[in-house]
Amino acid sequence: FIFSLLFVCILFSCGQKEKFTSIPSNVLPKEKMAQVITDIHIAEAEVSANVIPDSSSKESISFEKIFEKNTITKQQYEESIIFYIDHPELLDTIYAQVLNELSKMQSGK
Repeated sequence: FIFSLLFVCILFSCGQKEKFTSIPSNVLPKEKMAQVITDIHIAEAEVSANVIPDSSSKESISFEKIFEKNTITKQQYEESIIFYIDHPELLDTIYAQVLNELSKMQSGK
């Protein structure tokens, strides 16, 4: 009986974790963070596509342009990414949105 009760308590505590995590006001909402991360991955892909193998030229991502496009600051991004890294269950939901958006773009929708 005690083992069963302990097992139910563990299951309940694990299953409810994401629902009770509140996002601080200085952290970007999940939807906004997903858009920023999507833009970063697109920029990374563009840079990779423009690099010539065995080339000494190194193109870099313009994070400032990404921040400007999304009307955020570098500090907001950094605080947000630190928060979401510390809360992997939320980061997983963000990356699910990112992958969904990138898949839509790839298929041309």
